[in-house]
Amino acid sequence: MNAAKLHNVYAVTLVFLLSFLLICPLRFSAKTWCVSDPSATDAQLKANIDWACSEGKVSCVIIGPGGPCYEPNTFANHASFVMNDYYQNHGGTEEACDFNHTGRIVSTNPSYGGCVFT
Repeated sequence: MNAAKLHNVYAVTLVFLLSFLLICPLRFSAKTWCVSDPSATDAQLKANIDWACSEGKVSCVIIGPGGPCYEPNTFANHASFVMNDYYQNHGGTEEACDFNHTGRIVSTNPSYGGCVFT
């Protein structure tokens, strides 16, 4: 292949790749989770659980007795699970993890044992 044709092939390939990136931008974002802030009180976390579990916003069976996320049976752990479920199902935005300033977005997976945070 002569140099002019090779240059045209490279130019067309470059234009195609750039067009593809403009149409289908690559999303390089790390997975994040929403958990309860350590400064939140049990009363605040209970309110988060009650709100998130009401009206089917999230499924709270998993944090009930016998569920894989029941132990440890603390407001912090139960709230973290339901807050994260809500966060993941509502766009993963800062607003979806706010919970009256009692939520915190983390990049470390909080899953443990059989309790899997999505």
